[in-house]
Amino acid sequence: MRQHKDHRHALRHSPDHYYTSVHTTMTDRSPQGNDDESSIDRRSADIGIICTHSDEIGPLLKLLDRQRKYADQGATFRGGFLDETIRVAVAEAGTGFAQHRTVAQTLVEEHHPSWILSVGFGTALIDELNAGDVCLASEICDTHGNSLTVKCPIPETRRVFVRKHVVADAHPQSATDKLALAESTDAAVVDTTSLAVAQVCTDVPDDAPHTGFLSMRAIVNTVDETMPSNAVQALFEPSDRQKPTVVEKLRKRFKRDPEVLSWENRATEAAVNMNRFLVSVIRRLAEKIDRTRI
Repeated sequence: MRQHKDHRHALRHSPDHYYTSVHTTMTDRSPQGNDDESSIDRRSADIGIICTHSDEIGPLLKLLDRQRKYADQGATFRGGFLDETIRVAVAEAGTGFAQHRTVAQTLVEEHHPSWILSVGFGTALIDELNAGDVCLASEICDTHGNSLTVKCPIPETRRVFVRKHVVADAHPQSATDKLALAESTDAAVVDTTSLAVAQVCTDVPDDAPHTGFLSMRAIVNTVDETMPSNAVQALFEPSDRQKPTVVEKLRKRFKRDPEVLSWENRATEAAVNMNRFLVSVIRRLAEKIDRTRI
């Protein structure tokens, strides 16, 4: 653990030769010795994003400039700038409720974002939600009796919904399982991790800076569909081996199966839709942040 913590401090404090550039075309283009650049506090982020794997937020990553990354606790952390001034920290946490909780705690303790967004693919539990729609959480419950209200400042639009979400132990595959979960929880969307992140943001000590929370899910699987188990694993619960290129591996593994290829195509389209909206949400939230740390 000491070695991990030292590596995080190297990312935040050391010169650029300690950093790893995520995309060769996204290097730091600021002139060396620039006073504005040297005054940036790289320990802090305005917005934190937590996802399961990079395919969920790939379009966002392409927009972040001056990217840096490090690996810790089984997750990949990236930092970059949107629109030159908005500091965004992205954490690809991998799978599991406990893992997302651990990663959220690291974001809060090490990077102090004003907002943390739990972002990823989701499954619809109501007819109103179609593939490609985006649903934000107004409340998150689980199947064990826990529940948290989420103060969502984003209004509903034609394809952006604000509804109750449920966190289950596993993604339901069949229409029967989804309908049963909807009836027992009155939720519109299911995922397996967002409540862990919400709990971390809620449990921040009173004397610490407030961390806002949002949960955003792009609908891949609608309520009346049965998703093949292999597609469920690849899109929602990838192994460490799959995590870096989930959609690519899904394409190669099932390239002769038109049914599974359709899930890959749907996930790609859903990610593009969600990330377009995600960028607008980041900009909206950043407008209200007092950036005294720059």
